[in-house]
This record gives sequence, structure tokens and C-alpha cells, in this order.
Amino acid sequence: MSAEKATGAALKVEGLTAGYGAGSQVLHGLDLTVASGEICAVLGPNGAGKTTLLRALSGVVRGRGTAELDGTSLLGRAPEEVARRGVAHVPEGRGTFTALSVEDNLRVGAYIRRDTAGVTAALDRVYGYFPVLAERRRQTAGSLSGGEQQMLAIGRALMLAPRLLLLDEPSLGLSPIITRELFRIVKAINKEERTTVVVVEQNAHLALETASRAHVLEAGRFVLSGGSAQIRADGQVAQAYLGYGI
Repeated sequence: MSAEKATGAALKVEGLTAGYGAGSQVLHGLDLTVASGEICAVLGPNGAGKTTLLRALSGVVRGRGTAELDGTSLLGRAPEEVARRGVAHVPEGRGTFTALSVEDNLRVGAYIRRDTAGVTAALDRVYGYFPVLAERRRQTAGSLSGGEQQMLAIGRALMLAPRLLLLDEPSLGLSPIITRELFRIVKAINKEERTTVVVVEQNAHLALETASRAHVLEAGRFVLSGGSAQIRADGQVAQAYLGYGI
């Protein structure tokens, strides 16, 4: 592995609260530890606070408490400053620049980098993970299918060479076949780049199959945490907290 490639980082969150203004607190004192190089799934019903958690970690929403990446605080910083500390956030809805080409979208993901050779190497690696993007590099992002746009969004995040990758509902609107392929690639990225991953996902079965640990969020609080295999094996837990059997 080259020095330019990402190295996983440990995430430690304690007492995290966040919301959207006075009287609108969404997260209520969350504690979360994600080991270096681990994939961690955050599950739960709509409105539980999953997206707010990722937004707080990436600086989009103001959070209080403690959130550190390898001992460096993430809270109280603008999103660009959080990105400079190795955090890449792929938001729900993908957020691609539809009028720009695929390759220009990817290069936007490296906007804080100044190492030209490293950016070129990152682009090659993204095309290695997502060959379809290499084939469509000159097309506008708006001409891609939903699955291809999600691949582009993840690829753009990888251009940062992140130590921590935050994925918000990557399977949203995608077919089961495309979803499974996307998670296969995320697992490959985690293994080969040693990138730490926190994924928020409605497809509990696939998320638990991919992650080593999982946390179930309900009404802004973690109500269940443990190894993915343990949670998958307990059908009553899945029914109670996720709304359906796994």
C-alpha cells in the first residue's frame, strides 16, 4: 500500500447532542466508538437521527459533546476543515453536479488536495473500483443511472483519500442487484484502503452482513449496540427495533 493511500482512523464520540435550532434537539448524548479500519452500521427507523449523526460528524450540523478522529476534535469546525482532517461524507441523495462531467465531479472531490500525482493516483483507483465511471468519464453526471450516480458520489469521496468515510443511505432508490454490488465495493475499499466506514442504511440485512458492528438508533438514542452477527441472530431484536425480521 502506498503512503498516499488512506489509513483507517479510530472514531470516538461521547455525549454527542445535535439538532436544528432551539427546541429541536435530535441527538441526545450519543456514545460511539469505531475502531480503526472497521465498518460500523447505524440502523433504525426514519426520523431516528441517523442522518443528523453523520451531519454532526462532518460539520454540516453543529454538535456538542466530543467527537474525535485519532484524538483530533471534529466538532466546532466547518465542513471543509473536517474534510481536511480526513473525513469524507456521502450524503443521502448523492449530491452530484449533474452539469459537470463524471471526471470533473471526481476532481471536485479532491478540491482540498495539492498533490497532483496523488490526485491522479486516486483517480486511477476510483476507476479501478468503478470501471463504469471510467467508461463514462466524459459524460455529464446527469446522464448516469441512479446506481452510477451513487458510485460517482462514493468515488468523489474517495478522491479525498479519507481516513473516515461516512455513507448515508447508499442503497436509496437502487435495485437489489446494484445495491449488493455497491456494498461489495465498499467492503473492498475498506479492506484495501483500510478506510474506516460508518454507514447509515435502511437495508438492515445487507448492512449487518457488511459491517462488523452495528448500533440501532431510536429517537436520538442508541438502544442497541453489538456485533453484527449477534444482532442478525436475534430475530426478536430485529423485529422490535428495526420493524421487521432479518
